[in-house]
Amino acid sequence: MVVGKIWRISGPLVIAENMKGAQVYEVVEVGEEALIGEIIGLEGDRAIIQVYEDTGGLTVGEKVVGTGKPLVAELGPGIVGTVYDGLQRPLSELEVLVGPFVKRGVRAHPLSRDKKWHFTPLIKPGRKVSGGDIIGTVPETPLIEHKIMVPPDIRGVVKEVVSEGDYTIEETIAVVECEGEKYELKMYHKWPVRKPRPSKVKLDPEEPLITGTRVIDYMFPLAKGGKAAIPGGFGTGKCVMPGTPILLADGSIRIIDEIFKEAKGGEPDHNLAEEIYELKKPLEVFGFDGEKLRPVKATHVYKGFTNKIVEVVTASGRRIKVTPEHKLIIFDPEKGFKEIKAKNIQPGMFLVIPRKIVILVDEFKISLEKLVKYSDIVSRDKEFNDEIRTLLKTIIKTEKIDKLSKETGLSKETIRTLAYKKNSSIPLKLIIALNKLYKKIGYPEILGLRRSKHTIKIPNTLTEDFAELLGLIISDGMVTKRSVRFFSNNKVLRERFKYLMKKLFSIDAREKLFRTVYGVEAYSALIARLMRELGVPKRRKSRSAYVPEGILKSPDNIVAAFLRGLFLGDGSFSKGTLEYVTVSPKLAMGIAYLLSRLGILYSIKVGSKRNRIYVTGIPELKKFYEIILNNAPKMGKIVALEKYVSNKCETRLAREAIPISPRILKEIYKVLSKRKLESKGIHIGNQLYLKENITKQSLTKILAASVKYESSLHLVSFIKQLLRALENIALDRVVDARIYNYSTVVYDITVEKTRNFVGGEIPTIFHNTVALQQLTKWSHSQLSIYVGCGERGNEMADALHSFLKLKDPRSGRPLREKAVFIANTSNMPVAARETSVFMGITMGEYFRDMGYDVLLVADSTSRWAEAMREISGRLEEMPGEEGFPAYLASRLAEFYERAGRVECVGRPPRIGSVTVVGAVSPPGADFSEPVTQNTLRIIQTLFALDVALANRRHFPAINWLISYSLYVDTVEKWWRKIDPEWKEVRATAMRLLQEEAELQEIVRLVGPEALPEKDKLTLEVARMIREDFLMQSAFHEVDTYSPPEKTHLMMKTIIRFYERAKKVLEMGITVDEIRKLPVKYRIARMKEIPYDKVESEIKKIWLQMDHEFKKLVAEKMR
Repeated sequence: MVVGKIWRISGPLVIAENMKGAQVYEVVEVGEEALIGEIIGLEGDRAIIQVYEDTGGLTVGEKVVGTGKPLVAELGPGIVGTVYDGLQRPLSELEVLVGPFVKRGVRAHPLSRDKKWHFTPLIKPGRKVSGGDIIGTVPETPLIEHKIMVPPDIRGVVKEVVSEGDYTIEETIAVVECEGEKYELKMYHKWPVRKPRPSKVKLDPEEPLITGTRVIDYMFPLAKGGKAAIPGGFGTGKCVMPGTPILLADGSIRIIDEIFKEAKGGEPDHNLAEEIYELKKPLEVFGFDGEKLRPVKATHVYKGFTNKIVEVVTASGRRIKVTPEHKLIIFDPEKGFKEIKAKNIQPGMFLVIPRKIVILVDEFKISLEKLVKYSDIVSRDKEFNDEIRTLLKTIIKTEKIDKLSKETGLSKETIRTLAYKKNSSIPLKLIIALNKLYKKIGYPEILGLRRSKHTIKIPNTLTEDFAELLGLIISDGMVTKRSVRFFSNNKVLRERFKYLMKKLFSIDAREKLFRTVYGVEAYSALIARLMRELGVPKRRKSRSAYVPEGILKSPDNIVAAFLRGLFLGDGSFSKGTLEYVTVSPKLAMGIAYLLSRLGILYSIKVGSKRNRIYVTGIPELKKFYEIILNNAPKMGKIVALEKYVSNKCETRLAREAIPISPRILKEIYKVLSKRKLESKGIHIGNQLYLKENITKQSLTKILAASVKYESSLHLVSFIKQLLRALENIALDRVVDARIYNYSTVVYDITVEKTRNFVGGEIPTIFHNTVALQQLTKWSHSQLSIYVGCGERGNEMADALHSFLKLKDPRSGRPLREKAVFIANTSNMPVAARETSVFMGITMGEYFRDMGYDVLLVADSTSRWAEAMREISGRLEEMPGEEGFPAYLASRLAEFYERAGRVECVGRPPRIGSVTVVGAVSPPGADFSEPVTQNTLRIIQTLFALDVALANRRHFPAINWLISYSLYVDTVEKWWRKIDPEWKEVRATAMRLLQEEAELQEIVRLVGPEALPEKDKLTLEVARMIREDFLMQSAFHEVDTYSPPEKTHLMMKTIIRFYERAKKVLEMGITVDEIRKLPVKYRIARMKEIPYDKVESEIKKIWLQMDHEFKKLVAEKMR
């Protein structure tokens, strides 16, 4: 065992000295916490180590201990269904040990040592065995029978075998003797991850891996044991625009850009495609958990880029700008609350918005520390000053006077004078400094200015009166250098302002005529300074006003008082609408958040010159009056509002109507008749038959009438959850949703538990891959391995949640019962990305040796390549293209070349395969960058994802002009069993698509009408191939999976149509006439034909096709 010490540390790279005798790829334990690392190079007695855990806190000189072993994977029962990190530590075990965040130095067995598995032996004593022989089986999951094999490096004669029964993986199940040496076999063994497992013969990839996706299976087939790549630009993910406000749990609002800069400690680097940083201290934000808004922790902040933005406009005036992939919460009439990508939001949907945000905070303490910059402010609080003088007399006898003098800028002599001079004022900056030294001194209640006799009583906390005064000043007042003014021609309001000034500060304000308007002015430079520090703008108040932080961080009664001041000063009420108009966008945003705090629904209209916030509807107006204006002075608009809410009956508000599916409401008829419901005042005829939305009041009545039938009615639990949620949220109808081309920086935060947060200029609930899911779900593989390599934390969580919800379509069992997950996020040490990739392929080879067909999806190899670039840079190696190391190609090849279809070693004879699909994420979707180009040299199939196709809603968005497959010839024999003409039909389809692309250039110049009829036919049939064959919905019950027989018949039908059309074209029939044939509409609907009816339905289409073409010719010949 070699023991060295750390010589140098550079991020995940550590160089250790005194390591003579160590080997390359040996695992070492680094530092006092024994962090796992791997030696990647040796120079003399120095070892270059890449450490797979965070190296923060390591110091030079700490020990490095060699283990003498390579990095290995534990292979045995318990792998399937588990989520591992890159070092094969089960994340569920780590959560039990250290909580939800992986800490360094933590160890956990990859396979449970305590769980018992039912082992059935398949051999008897006396039999000769060698590596790969199956000695027994274990039913690991209902979908996977785990075959226990002799490790590849062991051979001999079986001496002992246990009987059938339950055993842990640590118990010996067989003993093998070879040349006098005995080997105890257990249900698991270890294998080096960098060493390929042996096979007998590598076979040609002759059988396609059927995925059920037509564009893959038919146009660009992937063979079992093949190598493929899916390149597409780095996703901008679920991000929001710069400048997006986020509501914190203390009521304050932070801009997401500022959060990023604080976490990074600087400006964003626009040369980097992505940046992610852990917040130094997690922020508490609000998230929606499906029933209520509650505080949750945000732990990381991310910056990326996007070239497209979705803008969603709602009935209440919200304008939400997010990336197309960002998820928002909507209410589905059938399924309740669900997350949906912004690009899929349509007008008429109902967005979930905050109704009431409950924030529990104490009264906001008014800090005098902000006033310390004014050197002339002094304490005139006699009792407090006497206490300070006593303290100063003690201090001047110690060395602390030097520190106090330095802190305040006051000479020692001045401090001595203040200590002994009775009735002298004490400078505020001296009191602030003493509070820093002694903490619990407190602050004076009475302040003044050094050359003024006037004194002001300063409140300790932001009270209701103080909040109302702030509201009045911000709405219709101003702060000058030496005074505070309030303008109003209303005598009641002027008296109110004078009353609040006297009560709070013991100062008399004077009435005055300011040019054309009456007003009140309180002369006090001290109060003017205090107001500025609390958040009243000094200049251009109308445009720059905002809700002070002290108000945002105050309890609801203070919030209501502030809104009272605002409304009294500049609000209006007329014709059932309460309105506040402001030029300042920041003030409008703040008011929106405050109303959401109080549970008052509102609408907002944002304009270029002014912003209108208005409240309508008796319930909301009544709430506004009772919560905010109940104690307001009885002036005209207050009296008018009071009369309106008292005399008017509550009416049905459109925004309060809930869009529940009639199918769900009909369930009530299973237990209660229509007559019985009407006798209880429940009338749902309009909702059932006219599809009207239902009110909250009606839902409450239905719940009361049906609650005793809860066990038999899904409706009851649906309504219960909905009514609970509607206490905290409301539904806002989408009136417009558009996608714009717009290049910009975007941001996101990682939120625990709810994975969404409340934010936006108007409070909204924001969130945090179908192609890979379809491959994993439908492919004819017996086991799937998903390796998340360097993906963002929230994307990884999203992917895992999605995969864990999927069901195997053939058995109906959860897909995780035939899957393994390896999660390595972008905030983990970059070196660990490499281990996750090789750990995944080693597990794949292990299950391949059992005779299984394995699909391994690596998402994404580009992040692994970026990790190689970083390590190479730290080693100061000669960089290759774009800074990637020169060995990039060979390292990628090491991974991809372990794919293959093989004849496995051992008995009984069996064939297994590992198919590797790597997701490549080139920045800006640039396929010429080094990772994509080096990958293309290795792989045999390319599925090129195209953003332009996705934007046109063409899914799967696989570009047929860029994609290719080199397995067409090898799988031809398999496809010929379905139809000998497969290759010719496919070639015709590909030719038509290529000709269409060439013709498009001409069409752009002269238009389609100028083309000859032959070319028009090419365009028409190519369009049929694109729309009727290549387009496939992953969410359609039938179309989501297309068996090979159906796939071929669909394409053959389109090509048959083309051949018939070509013949009649020669007879003078035009493409316009052909286009009008009814059979075309049946061809377009082929994808919806269930598999068991495909053959009979396609035959009918062919007969109709022949009949219509004959009829067309006959009519032409007349």
